[in-house]
Amino acid sequence: MLLVSMGLVDTAVLGRVSVTELAGATIGRSIGFGVASISMGIGMGLEPLASQALGAGETGRAWGALVATLKAIALTWIPVALLGMAITFLLEPMGVAHEITVRARWYLTGQLPGLGLYGAYIAARTYLQAHGNARAALFAALIANLMNWIVCNVLVRGDEALLAVGLPGVGLPPLGAFGAGLATSLAEIVLVGIALYAARARHAGGASEPVLVRTVLAVGIPVGLQLFAELGIFSLVALVSGRLGEVPASAHQVAIGLASFTYMASLGVSAATSVRVGNAVGEGTSPRRVGLLGIGLGGGLQAMSAVVFALFPRQLVGLFSQDARVVDLGAKLVMIAAVFQLFDGVQGVASGALRGAGDVRFAFLANVVAYWAIGLPVALWLGFGLGLGAPGLWGGLTLGLVIVAFVLVARFVVLTRGKIERVEKGRVKPEAG
Repeated sequence: MLLVSMGLVDTAVLGRVSVTELAGATIGRSIGFGVASISMGIGMGLEPLASQALGAGETGRAWGALVATLKAIALTWIPVALLGMAITFLLEPMGVAHEITVRARWYLTGQLPGLGLYGAYIAARTYLQAHGNARAALFAALIANLMNWIVCNVLVRGDEALLAVGLPGVGLPPLGAFGAGLATSLAEIVLVGIALYAARARHAGGASEPVLVRTVLAVGIPVGLQLFAELGIFSLVALVSGRLGEVPASAHQVAIGLASFTYMASLGVSAATSVRVGNAVGEGTSPRRVGLLGIGLGGGLQAMSAVVFALFPRQLVGLFSQDARVVDLGAKLVMIAAVFQLFDGVQGVASGALRGAGDVRFAFLANVVAYWAIGLPVALWLGFGLGLGAPGLWGGLTLGLVIVAFVLVARFVVLTRGKIERVEKGRVKPEAG
Protein backbone atom coordinates (compact mmCIF):
# COMPACT_ATOMS: atom_id res chain seq x y z
CA MET A 1 0.00 0.00 0.00
CA LEU A 2 2.82 2.40 0.89
CA LEU A 3 4.51 1.69 -2.44
CA VAL A 4 1.45 2.73 -4.42
CA SER A 5 1.02 5.80 -2.24
CA MET A 6 3.99 7.28 -4.10
CA GLY A 7 1.65 7.59 -7.07
CA LEU A 8 -0.93 9.29 -4.88
CA VAL A 9 1.71 11.83 -3.85
CA ASP A 10 2.35 12.62 -7.53
CA THR A 11 -1.38 13.00 -8.06
CA ALA A 12 -1.91 15.22 -5.01
CA VAL A 13 1.00 17.55 -5.82
CA LEU A 14 0.47 17.80 -9.58
CA GLY A 15 -3.32 17.97 -9.24
CA ARG A 16 -2.97 21.25 -7.38
CA VAL A 17 -0.51 22.67 -9.89
CA SER A 18 -1.95 21.92 -13.34
CA VAL A 19 -4.49 19.60 -14.92
CA THR A 20 -2.21 19.30 -17.95
CA GLU A 21 0.81 18.32 -15.82
CA LEU A 22 -1.32 15.75 -14.00
CA ALA A 23 -2.70 14.34 -17.26
CA GLY A 24 0.81 13.95 -18.69
CA ALA A 25 2.13 12.34 -15.52
CA THR A 26 -0.89 10.02 -15.51
CA ILE A 27 0.00 8.63 -18.91
CA GLY A 28 3.74 8.55 -18.18
CA ARG A 29 3.22 6.67 -14.93
CA SER A 30 0.83 4.22 -16.61
CA ILE A 31 3.41 3.47 -19.30
CA GLY A 32 6.13 3.07 -16.67
CA PHE A 33 4.10 0.68 -14.56
CA GLY A 34 3.02 -1.25 -17.62
CA VAL A 35 6.51 -1.89 -18.98
CA ALA A 36 7.97 -2.48 -15.50
CA SER A 37 5.45 -5.26 -14.93
CA ILE A 38 7.89 -7.84 -16.30
CA SER A 39 10.59 -7.04 -13.73
CA MET A 40 7.92 -6.74 -11.02
CA GLY A 41 6.66 -10.18 -12.00
CA ILE A 42 10.17 -11.60 -11.76
CA GLY A 43 10.35 -10.18 -8.24
CA MET A 44 7.02 -11.78 -7.34
CA GLY A 45 8.22 -15.04 -8.89
CA LEU A 46 10.54 -15.36 -5.90
CA GLU A 47 7.50 -16.16 -3.74
CA PRO A 48 7.24 -19.89 -4.56
CA LEU A 49 11.02 -20.34 -4.81
CA ALA A 50 11.81 -18.79 -1.41
CA SER A 51 8.75 -19.94 0.52
CA GLN A 52 8.89 -23.54 -0.68
CA ALA A 53 12.62 -23.66 0.07
CA LEU A 54 12.08 -22.35 3.60
CA GLY A 55 9.17 -24.74 4.10
CA ALA A 56 11.60 -27.55 3.34
CA GLY A 57 14.26 -26.05 5.64
CA GLU A 58 16.57 -24.99 2.77
CA THR A 59 17.59 -21.47 3.90
CA GLY A 60 20.62 -21.34 1.62
CA ARG A 61 18.47 -22.00 -1.43
CA ALA A 62 16.09 -19.19 -0.44
CA TRP A 63 18.99 -16.71 -0.38
CA GLY A 64 20.35 -18.06 -3.66
CA ALA A 65 16.94 -17.55 -5.22
CA LEU A 66 16.92 -13.89 -4.12
CA VAL A 67 20.37 -13.27 -5.62
CA ALA A 68 19.36 -14.93 -8.90
CA THR A 69 16.14 -12.90 -8.94
CA LEU A 70 18.02 -9.60 -8.57
CA LYS A 71 20.33 -10.62 -11.44
CA ALA A 72 17.34 -11.43 -13.63
CA ILE A 73 15.70 -8.08 -12.82
CA ALA A 74 18.91 -6.22 -13.69
CA LEU A 75 18.89 -7.87 -17.11
CA THR A 76 15.43 -6.43 -17.83
CA TRP A 77 16.14 -2.78 -16.95
CA ILE A 78 17.50 -1.52 -20.30
CA PRO A 79 14.86 -3.28 -22.47
CA VAL A 80 12.12 -2.00 -20.15
CA ALA A 81 13.44 1.57 -20.29
CA LEU A 82 13.74 1.54 -24.08
CA LEU A 83 10.26 0.07 -24.50
CA GLY A 84 8.74 2.71 -22.24
CA MET A 85 10.34 5.61 -24.10
CA ALA A 86 9.38 4.11 -27.47
CA ILE A 87 5.73 3.99 -26.44
CA THR A 88 5.70 7.74 -25.74
CA PHE A 89 6.38 8.39 -29.44
CA LEU A 90 3.15 6.58 -30.31
CA LEU A 91 0.96 8.86 -28.18
CA GLU A 92 0.40 11.69 -30.65
CA PRO A 93 -0.40 9.31 -33.55
CA MET A 94 -2.97 7.77 -31.16
CA GLY A 95 -4.62 11.17 -30.77
CA VAL A 96 -3.15 12.31 -27.44
CA ALA A 97 -2.61 16.07 -27.38
CA HIS A 98 0.94 17.33 -27.89
CA GLU A 99 1.15 19.17 -24.56
CA ILE A 100 0.07 16.03 -22.68
CA THR A 101 2.46 13.82 -24.67
CA VAL A 102 5.44 16.04 -23.88
CA ARG A 103 4.72 15.92 -20.17
CA ALA A 104 4.18 12.16 -20.26
CA ARG A 105 7.61 11.73 -21.85
CA TRP A 106 9.24 14.02 -19.31
CA TYR A 107 7.62 12.16 -16.40
CA LEU A 108 8.83 8.83 -17.74
CA THR A 109 12.31 10.26 -18.30
CA GLY A 110 12.48 11.17 -14.62
CA GLN A 111 11.14 7.75 -13.67
CA LEU A 112 13.57 5.74 -15.85
CA PRO A 113 16.19 5.09 -13.12
CA GLY A 114 13.49 3.58 -10.92
CA LEU A 115 11.79 1.28 -13.43
CA GLY A 116 13.85 -1.75 -12.46
CA LEU A 117 13.74 -0.90 -8.77
CA TYR A 118 10.06 -1.83 -8.39
CA GLY A 119 10.97 -5.46 -9.02
CA ALA A 120 14.05 -5.32 -6.80
CA TYR A 121 12.00 -4.02 -3.88
CA ILE A 122 9.32 -6.66 -4.41
CA ALA A 123 12.03 -9.36 -4.41
CA ALA A 124 13.61 -8.08 -1.19
CA ARG A 125 10.20 -7.71 0.44
CA THR A 126 9.24 -11.24 -0.61
CA TYR A 127 12.42 -12.66 0.90
CA LEU A 128 11.78 -10.84 4.18
CA GLN A 129 8.12 -11.94 4.26
CA ALA A 130 9.14 -15.53 3.62
CA HIS A 131 11.22 -15.26 6.81
CA GLY A 132 8.30 -13.72 8.70
CA ASN A 133 9.91 -10.26 8.84
CA ALA A 134 7.69 -7.72 7.06
CA ARG A 135 8.60 -4.82 9.38
CA ALA A 136 11.82 -3.97 7.57
CA ALA A 137 10.03 -3.67 4.22
CA LEU A 138 7.35 -1.55 5.88
CA PHE A 139 9.97 0.73 7.42
CA ALA A 140 11.67 1.12 4.02
CA ALA A 141 8.36 2.08 2.41
CA LEU A 142 7.58 4.62 5.15
CA ILE A 143 10.96 6.35 4.75
CA ALA A 144 10.68 6.33 0.95
CA ASN A 145 7.20 7.84 1.05
CA LEU A 146 8.26 10.60 3.41
CA MET A 147 11.19 11.39 1.16
CA ASN A 148 8.99 11.29 -1.94
CA TRP A 149 6.49 13.75 -0.43
CA ILE A 150 9.20 16.28 0.38
CA VAL A 151 11.25 15.93 -2.80
CA CYS A 152 8.19 15.79 -5.08
CA ASN A 153 6.84 19.06 -3.67
CA VAL A 154 10.20 20.77 -4.10
CA LEU A 155 10.95 19.49 -7.61
CA VAL A 156 7.44 19.99 -8.97
CA ARG A 157 6.94 23.50 -7.58
CA GLY A 158 10.54 24.71 -7.43
CA ASP A 159 11.40 27.68 -5.22
CA GLU A 160 7.69 28.25 -4.55
CA ALA A 161 7.66 25.15 -2.34
CA LEU A 162 10.69 26.34 -0.37
CA LEU A 163 9.32 29.86 0.12
CA ALA A 164 5.97 28.44 1.29
CA VAL A 165 7.65 26.91 4.36
CA GLY A 166 9.88 29.90 5.09
CA LEU A 167 13.06 28.62 3.41
CA PRO A 168 15.11 30.78 1.03
CA GLY A 169 14.87 30.12 -2.68
CA VAL A 170 17.83 28.53 -4.48
CA GLY A 171 16.88 29.36 -8.05
CA LEU A 172 15.14 26.03 -8.65
CA PRO A 173 12.53 26.28 -11.42
CA PRO A 174 9.29 24.28 -11.23
CA LEU A 175 9.92 20.95 -12.99
CA GLY A 176 6.30 19.75 -13.13
CA ALA A 177 5.78 16.20 -14.32
CA PHE A 178 9.53 15.60 -14.79
CA GLY A 179 10.14 16.57 -11.17
CA ALA A 180 7.47 14.12 -9.99
CA GLY A 181 9.03 11.27 -11.97
CA LEU A 182 12.52 12.10 -10.72
CA ALA A 183 11.32 12.29 -7.10
CA THR A 184 9.83 8.81 -7.46
CA SER A 185 13.15 7.42 -8.75
CA LEU A 186 15.12 8.97 -5.88
CA ALA A 187 12.67 7.60 -3.32
CA GLU A 188 12.86 4.14 -4.90
CA ILE A 189 16.66 4.11 -4.58
CA VAL A 190 16.27 4.67 -0.83
CA LEU A 191 13.44 2.11 -0.68
CA VAL A 192 15.46 -0.67 -2.32
CA GLY A 193 18.63 0.17 -0.42
CA ILE A 194 16.97 -0.24 2.97
CA ALA A 195 15.07 -3.39 1.98
CA LEU A 196 18.15 -5.12 0.55
CA TYR A 197 20.22 -4.18 3.58
CA ALA A 198 17.59 -5.79 5.81
CA ALA A 199 17.47 -8.90 3.59
CA ARG A 200 21.24 -9.29 3.74
CA ALA A 201 21.19 -8.87 7.51
CA ARG A 202 18.49 -11.57 7.75
CA HIS A 203 20.66 -13.96 5.76
CA ALA A 204 23.57 -13.08 8.08
CA GLY A 205 26.20 -14.58 5.80
CA GLY A 206 25.00 -18.16 6.15
CA ALA A 207 25.50 -20.93 3.63
CA SER A 208 24.30 -20.11 0.14
CA GLU A 209 22.99 -22.47 -2.51
CA PRO A 210 23.13 -20.65 -5.87
CA VAL A 211 20.08 -20.87 -8.10
CA LEU A 212 20.16 -20.60 -11.87
CA VAL A 213 18.85 -17.35 -13.34
CA ARG A 214 16.95 -19.36 -15.92
CA THR A 215 15.08 -21.08 -13.07
CA VAL A 216 14.00 -17.69 -11.78
CA LEU A 217 12.97 -16.58 -15.27
CA ALA A 218 10.98 -19.77 -15.83
CA VAL A 219 8.84 -18.85 -12.82
CA GLY A 220 9.01 -15.05 -12.99
CA ILE A 221 8.38 -14.39 -16.69
CA PRO A 222 4.86 -15.94 -16.66
CA VAL A 223 4.08 -13.89 -13.53
CA GLY A 224 5.43 -10.80 -15.29
CA LEU A 225 3.33 -11.52 -18.36
CA GLN A 226 0.28 -11.91 -16.12
CA LEU A 227 1.01 -8.52 -14.55
CA PHE A 228 1.57 -7.05 -18.01
CA ALA A 229 -1.79 -8.39 -19.14
CA GLU A 230 -3.45 -6.89 -16.04
CA LEU A 231 -1.57 -3.61 -15.71
CA GLY A 232 -1.35 -3.25 -19.48
CA ILE A 233 -5.12 -3.03 -19.83
CA PHE A 234 -5.27 -0.29 -17.21
CA SER A 235 -2.37 1.51 -18.90
CA LEU A 236 -4.16 1.28 -22.23
CA VAL A 237 -7.30 2.74 -20.70
CA ALA A 238 -5.17 5.60 -19.35
CA LEU A 239 -3.85 6.24 -22.86
CA VAL A 240 -7.34 6.13 -24.33
CA SER A 241 -8.54 8.47 -21.58
CA GLY A 242 -5.77 10.86 -22.64
CA ARG A 243 -7.24 10.84 -26.12
CA LEU A 244 -10.53 11.99 -24.62
CA GLY A 245 -8.77 15.03 -23.14
CA GLU A 246 -6.89 16.24 -20.07
CA VAL A 247 -9.94 16.13 -17.78
CA PRO A 248 -10.78 12.43 -18.39
CA ALA A 249 -7.07 11.56 -18.13
CA SER A 250 -6.75 13.41 -14.82
CA ALA A 251 -9.98 11.96 -13.43
CA HIS A 252 -8.81 8.47 -14.43
CA GLN A 253 -5.51 8.99 -12.58
CA VAL A 254 -7.19 10.13 -9.38
CA ALA A 255 -9.72 7.29 -9.39
CA ILE A 256 -7.26 4.57 -10.36
CA GLY A 257 -4.79 5.91 -7.81
CA LEU A 258 -7.41 5.58 -5.06
CA ALA A 259 -8.41 2.10 -6.24
CA SER A 260 -4.76 1.03 -6.45
CA PHE A 261 -4.08 2.35 -2.96
CA THR A 262 -6.84 0.29 -1.38
CA TYR A 263 -5.93 -2.71 -3.56
CA MET A 264 -2.48 -2.75 -1.98
CA ALA A 265 -4.02 -4.07 1.23
CA SER A 266 -5.19 -7.13 -0.68
CA LEU A 267 -1.86 -7.34 -2.49
CA GLY A 268 -0.18 -7.57 0.92
CA VAL A 269 -2.55 -10.39 1.82
CA SER A 270 -1.76 -11.93 -1.58
CA ALA A 271 1.98 -11.94 -0.85
CA ALA A 272 1.43 -13.41 2.62
CA THR A 273 -0.93 -16.05 1.21
CA SER A 274 1.59 -16.95 -1.47
CA VAL A 275 4.27 -17.45 1.18
CA ARG A 276 2.02 -19.57 3.39
CA VAL A 277 0.86 -21.68 0.45
CA GLY A 278 4.49 -22.11 -0.61
CA ASN A 279 5.48 -23.13 2.93
CA ALA A 280 2.74 -25.75 2.93
CA VAL A 281 3.89 -27.13 -0.43
CA GLY A 282 7.48 -27.26 0.83
CA GLU A 283 6.34 -29.09 3.96
CA GLY A 284 4.31 -31.55 1.87
CA THR A 285 0.92 -30.54 3.35
CA SER A 286 -2.26 -29.27 1.66
CA PRO A 287 -2.33 -25.47 1.10
CA ARG A 288 -6.09 -25.32 0.40
CA ARG A 289 -7.24 -24.04 3.79
CA VAL A 290 -4.67 -21.24 4.08
CA GLY A 291 -5.23 -20.26 0.46
CA LEU A 292 -9.00 -19.96 0.77
CA LEU A 293 -8.63 -18.11 4.06
CA GLY A 294 -6.39 -15.55 2.35
CA ILE A 295 -8.81 -15.16 -0.56
CA GLY A 296 -11.68 -14.51 1.85
CA LEU A 297 -9.63 -11.96 3.79
CA GLY A 298 -8.65 -10.14 0.61
CA GLY A 299 -12.25 -9.91 -0.53
CA GLY A 300 -13.34 -8.70 2.91
CA LEU A 301 -10.78 -5.90 2.98
CA GLN A 302 -11.86 -4.70 -0.45
CA ALA A 303 -15.52 -4.80 0.58
CA MET A 304 -14.69 -2.32 3.34
CA SER A 305 -12.99 -0.06 0.80
CA ALA A 306 -16.02 -0.32 -1.47
CA VAL A 307 -18.26 1.09 1.28
CA VAL A 308 -15.95 4.09 1.75
CA PHE A 309 -15.81 4.70 -2.01
CA ALA A 310 -19.59 4.54 -2.32
CA LEU A 311 -20.21 6.94 0.57
CA PHE A 312 -17.57 9.60 -0.12
CA PRO A 313 -16.65 9.67 -3.83
CA ARG A 314 -16.52 13.46 -4.29
CA GLN A 315 -14.68 14.04 -1.03
CA LEU A 316 -12.02 11.50 -1.97
CA VAL A 317 -11.43 12.97 -5.43
CA GLY A 318 -11.41 16.47 -3.95
CA LEU A 319 -8.32 15.56 -1.95
CA PHE A 320 -6.32 15.41 -5.17
CA SER A 321 -7.82 18.02 -7.48
CA GLN A 322 -9.62 21.32 -7.11
CA ASP A 323 -10.81 21.33 -10.72
CA ALA A 324 -14.62 20.93 -10.64
CA ARG A 325 -14.64 19.01 -13.93
CA VAL A 326 -12.11 16.49 -12.63
CA VAL A 327 -14.02 16.10 -9.36
CA ASP A 328 -17.34 15.49 -11.16
CA LEU A 329 -15.98 12.83 -13.51
CA GLY A 330 -13.63 11.34 -10.93
CA ALA A 331 -16.51 10.81 -8.51
CA LYS A 332 -18.35 8.75 -11.14
CA LEU A 333 -15.28 6.59 -11.69
CA VAL A 334 -14.80 6.10 -7.95
CA MET A 335 -18.39 4.81 -7.74
CA ILE A 336 -17.56 2.25 -10.42
CA ALA A 337 -14.40 1.36 -8.49
CA ALA A 338 -16.60 0.67 -5.47
CA VAL A 339 -18.30 -2.04 -7.52
CA PHE A 340 -15.15 -3.84 -8.64
CA GLN A 341 -13.26 -3.58 -5.32
CA LEU A 342 -14.52 -6.91 -4.00
CA PHE A 343 -13.62 -8.83 -7.17
CA ASP A 344 -10.24 -7.07 -7.40
CA GLY A 345 -9.35 -8.28 -3.90
CA VAL A 346 -10.44 -11.83 -4.63
CA GLN A 347 -8.53 -12.13 -7.89
CA GLY A 348 -5.40 -10.53 -6.43
CA VAL A 349 -5.15 -12.99 -3.54
CA ALA A 350 -6.15 -15.94 -5.71
CA SER A 351 -3.24 -15.06 -8.01
CA GLY A 352 -0.93 -15.08 -4.99
CA ALA A 353 -2.23 -18.45 -3.84
CA LEU A 354 -1.55 -19.91 -7.28
CA ARG A 355 1.96 -18.40 -7.32
CA GLY A 356 2.73 -19.99 -3.96
CA ALA A 357 1.68 -23.33 -5.42
CA GLY A 358 3.99 -22.76 -8.40
CA ASP A 359 1.10 -22.47 -10.87
CA VAL A 360 2.21 -19.31 -12.71
CA ARG A 361 0.98 -19.85 -16.28
CA PHE A 362 -2.75 -20.30 -15.80
CA ALA A 363 -3.25 -16.84 -14.26
CA PHE A 364 -1.53 -15.25 -17.25
CA LEU A 365 -3.85 -16.99 -19.71
CA ALA A 366 -6.89 -16.13 -17.58
CA ASN A 367 -5.93 -12.45 -17.52
CA VAL A 368 -5.37 -12.33 -21.28
CA VAL A 369 -8.79 -13.81 -22.00
CA ALA A 370 -10.74 -11.90 -19.34
CA TYR A 371 -9.20 -8.47 -19.94
CA TRP A 372 -8.06 -8.40 -23.54
CA ALA A 373 -10.48 -10.77 -25.27
CA ILE A 374 -13.61 -9.79 -23.29
CA GLY A 375 -13.10 -6.70 -21.11
CA LEU A 376 -11.32 -4.49 -23.67
CA PRO A 377 -13.83 -4.92 -26.53
CA VAL A 378 -16.68 -4.24 -24.11
CA ALA A 379 -14.84 -1.19 -22.71
CA LEU A 380 -14.31 0.28 -26.19
CA TRP A 381 -17.92 -0.42 -27.16
CA LEU A 382 -19.26 1.24 -24.02
CA GLY A 383 -16.79 4.12 -24.10
CA PHE A 384 -16.94 4.99 -27.78
CA GLY A 385 -19.70 2.95 -29.39
CA LEU A 386 -22.30 4.10 -26.87
CA GLY A 387 -20.53 7.38 -26.15
CA LEU A 388 -20.19 6.79 -22.39
CA GLY A 389 -16.58 7.99 -22.31
CA ALA A 390 -14.36 7.15 -19.33
CA PRO A 391 -17.18 5.52 -17.27
CA GLY A 392 -17.83 3.17 -20.18
CA LEU A 393 -14.17 2.23 -20.36
CA TRP A 394 -14.22 1.43 -16.66
CA GLY A 395 -17.32 -0.70 -17.13
CA GLY A 396 -15.36 -3.01 -19.43
CA LEU A 397 -12.52 -3.24 -16.92
CA THR A 398 -15.00 -4.21 -14.22
CA LEU A 399 -16.35 -7.05 -16.35
CA GLY A 400 -12.82 -8.39 -16.86
CA LEU A 401 -12.15 -8.27 -13.11
CA VAL A 402 -15.31 -10.20 -12.29
CA ILE A 403 -14.48 -12.94 -14.78
CA VAL A 404 -10.86 -13.38 -13.73
CA ALA A 405 -11.82 -13.47 -10.03
CA PHE A 406 -14.19 -16.41 -10.50
CA VAL A 407 -11.80 -18.28 -12.80
CA LEU A 408 -8.74 -18.00 -10.54
CA VAL A 409 -10.60 -19.11 -7.41
CA ALA A 410 -11.99 -22.10 -9.29
CA ARG A 411 -8.49 -22.96 -10.51
CA PHE A 412 -7.06 -22.92 -6.97
CA VAL A 413 -9.85 -25.16 -5.66
CA VAL A 414 -9.27 -27.68 -8.45
CA LEU A 415 -5.48 -27.52 -8.10
CA THR A 416 -5.51 -28.27 -4.37
CA ARG A 417 -7.54 -31.45 -4.67
CA GLY A 418 -4.33 -33.46 -4.76
CA LYS A 419 -0.65 -33.21 -3.80
CA ILE A 420 1.28 -30.28 -5.30
CA GLU A 421 4.88 -30.79 -6.35
CA ARG A 422 7.56 -28.20 -5.61
CA VAL A 423 8.85 -25.84 -8.29
CA GLU A 424 11.71 -27.39 -10.30
CA LYS A 425 14.87 -26.78 -8.28
CA GLY A 426 17.40 -26.16 -11.06
CA ARG A 427 20.32 -26.16 -8.61
CA VAL A 428 23.91 -25.30 -9.35
CA LYS A 429 26.93 -26.31 -7.30
CA PRO A 430 26.59 -24.98 -3.71
CA GLU A 431 29.09 -22.44 -2.45
CA ALA A 432 29.83 -20.93 0.92
CA GLY A 433 29.01 -17.34 1.42
